[in-house]
Amino acid sequence: MNLTSFVNLNGGSIFNGGQKLTKPQMNLLVKLDAMGVTMQEDGLPVVVTNNSSGFSGPLHPFIAVLVEWVYEVYSTYHFGPMHYGKTKVAIGTFDRVRYLILALDKQAFADFID
Repeated sequence: MNLTSFVNLNGGSIFNGGQKLTKPQMNLLVKLDAMGVTMQEDGLPVVVTNNSSGFSGPLHPFIAVLVEWVYEVYSTYHFGPMHYGKTKVAIGTFDRVRYLILALDKQAFADFID
């Protein structure tokens, strides 16, 4: 399922009844959808491992896909322009995804990104 579809199914939020995403946040999701970023549809937590610290834990599937996107894009940083698949990723887009994680789940940001 693409990210904007998931948010739209949840009334504009990632958590049922949660805070609605802003227009700039939704625009970022449209950009990620265009890159082919998708998430699992079952809604079950996804175990993610922080490659730097070794910390591992379950995350909401929406947050997990954003964290994994950050890891994948960052892994291309030292080999020329950052990219996701065949799509070049501007540093501003990379940072906006990181800030989206922070806005949606501060603990996930602290455990997996910071």
